[in-house]
Amino acid sequence: MGANQSEKLSNASFAATRTERISEYKSRRQPFDYERVASTSVDDFKAQGWEFDKALKTGIRLRRPKSSVEMLENRFWSVLYLLGFEQLNVGHDFVVPIDADGERISKKISVLGIDEDTIVVAECQTTESLRRKSAFSLVADLDVHKRAIANTLRKFLGDSNRKIIWCVVTSQIRWSEGDLTKAKEKQVHILREQELRYFQEIAKTLGRAAKHQFVAEFLSGQKIPALANRHVSASRFKLGGRTAFAFTIPAKELLRRAFVNHRDLRDPSGAPSYQRLIDSKRIKAIAAFLSKGGYFANSIIVSFHTSVRFDQGSRDDESDVRFGKLYLPESYKTCWVIDGQHRLYGASLMEEGIDPIIPVVAFEKLPATEEAILFTTINKEQKQVQPRLLDELDGELKWDSDDPEESARGIAARSLDQLRHEIAGPFEDRFAPPGVPATKNQVLTLPQIKLALLKSGLLGRRSSRDGSYLPGALSGGTKKSTLENTSQFLSAYFTAVRAANVSRWEAGPQQLLCYNPAIQAHLRLCGEVVRHLSQHSELDPHESDPEVLVERIVGFCKSLFDFISSSTDEAFKDRFYVPFGSGGPARYFYRAAELVAQANPDFDPDGLKEFLAGTNKDTREECNRMVSWITDEVHGFVVRRLRDEHGDDFFNLAVRNKEIKKKAYEKSLDDPGGAKPLETYLDLIELKKIVETAENWSLFKDALSFSLPDQPKGLAKYLKWLEDFNEVRKIWAHPYGRSYSEDDVALLEFIESELRKRLA
Repeated sequence: MGANQSEKLSNASFAATRTERISEYKSRRQPFDYERVASTSVDDFKAQGWEFDKALKTGIRLRRPKSSVEMLENRFWSVLYLLGFEQLNVGHDFVVPIDADGERISKKISVLGIDEDTIVVAECQTTESLRRKSAFSLVADLDVHKRAIANTLRKFLGDSNRKIIWCVVTSQIRWSEGDLTKAKEKQVHILREQELRYFQEIAKTLGRAAKHQFVAEFLSGQKIPALANRHVSASRFKLGGRTAFAFTIPAKELLRRAFVNHRDLRDPSGAPSYQRLIDSKRIKAIAAFLSKGGYFANSIIVSFHTSVRFDQGSRDDESDVRFGKLYLPESYKTCWVIDGQHRLYGASLMEEGIDPIIPVVAFEKLPATEEAILFTTINKEQKQVQPRLLDELDGELKWDSDDPEESARGIAARSLDQLRHEIAGPFEDRFAPPGVPATKNQVLTLPQIKLALLKSGLLGRRSSRDGSYLPGALSGGTKKSTLENTSQFLSAYFTAVRAANVSRWEAGPQQLLCYNPAIQAHLRLCGEVVRHLSQHSELDPHESDPEVLVERIVGFCKSLFDFISSSTDEAFKDRFYVPFGSGGPARYFYRAAELVAQANPDFDPDGLKEFLAGTNKDTREECNRMVSWITDEVHGFVVRRLRDEHGDDFFNLAVRNKEIKKKAYEKSLDDPGGAKPLETYLDLIELKKIVETAENWSLFKDALSFSLPDQPKGLAKYLKWLEDFNEVRKIWAHPYGRSYSEDDVALLEFIESELRKRLA
């Protein structure tokens, strides 16, 4: 709605129906705007920042990245959508007509969400790169127009009882403590990147069941008029030395007061956070169970964080139990759920008009530490959780560890868990959840990506000199700042990877860009590039913001990003395809590093030269030929000499080592093709042991005893070449993830040359 239409707020300005909300949400989730144009118009659009996306039957589809502030607005708008706000603004030019200093003006609002109890008014601002910038002018402007905006909205809605939450949402802006304090005084809530990610998590994980959790963050302690003087019949008693109440209540009524301190959702004010990960499928299953007439036979455990009124009606002297009316808290965030969150959230998902009754045991003002202890006591007998879930819980289990390596594990797990819920982020819904079947888009596994992040050194590493733990490029002064750095860095870097070729990223494993080996390889590459830039430029990663680091890395790796963007599917697969297995990430990394090194000759991460030497097709084929020839020639020569010396019974006469005989016999029994002569099953090291025995040495010393170029003189036997050759032979026998180094090539050439002279 433009300024010339601002005299009256219109229903047309809102997505008020389910269809309208879904349509707007789908549009806002896209990181690009798309435009279908005729081929003749492409150049004109490219001059305006549009780029080629795909060819259509009737033209060309172009795309253009949405602006950073538009993306920020979309992220917060999507949070409100997922939480179930029923009226949301349409588009990015939404204005509210207000009276300001006696003049009728149009006040632009970034995001507006309305539900039955609450109105959310948000202004959004971002910058292209992280920097210290005062955004308090947004707070001041919003504060000045609060009353006028509220009057317009309440008049439009015909309701003066809704609570209004005033927000300023920012990204890439560092707030000073002074500005945060002043904003709090003006009752304007600041949502920075870390707070926004938190709310994205609860919205994505719990949906509309989390709306009251969201509202409680901003209206904590404020009274809910609709819940005033609400009471239930209850009993009061002592439990574990603490005052407790037992009663029943409609689930949705409890939820409006409730708050769950999720350890995976990182409540900014909650400590300690003890609740386990939410299983959205379990919540839906509970709702389905209730819809079929099911009910809860066991109580939800809660703790009132305020004193409650209890009017006693009667008393049982023998058990010291009182009966009467319990007046429930009438404020947000006053009833903390200790156990039973899935039941409560599941019940809240019931359709309109259905509100299951749930049994509750409530403690009065139970300390937070005792809440955590009680939760642990209740759940300690639960069945053992999956190892992968425990691995994902590192974000909580290791968070408070004093060991820097364990702490890094916690930060890595927590950061990746945040990014899986980042709306429109590169990893949104990309990680396979533990314990439930993955969708076709959930192609990443958190444990593997977490391990790669730790190995990259970005979060720190052990010193090879004294064993001390050295900070990484993303290490901050506190665990919280390190977490923020890590989340911002990963989001920014992999957003750049995705933007280089969106269709390839969205295709997942089929196009080799968004799957475990690729993500692991990119993390390793980031660590290597940061180390290189630190050594060869003035870059100090500890003094650089995460986005600055990403800009430097992406710029340094331009040749790689260009290849991702412009290469054909065939060329991309030819470079990056790796067979399934643990060696995939390393091979992928070296292939990517090779592209970077082509444009930056001084970039030389450990192992790259050796890998390139080994992956040269002609070199590999020649090395394989030499290994095969040496193996066959040595084996055949030893067997012929022994047979010539001892006759057909040479195996029993010349092989004195019982263990060697036993192994050969066992191998013959397991041979699916039928048993062959026992000498067939001797390996190189066993042949070496046979050759160097006193009784056999004279047969072989002239042909097989020769020193390596760097071997000291004066030894009685020179058979170390056999040991070294056996190590190289493993590359030929088990090629996946292995390659021949320059030293390997030189060794094979030397051995072949010697044997050809000696065995001729």
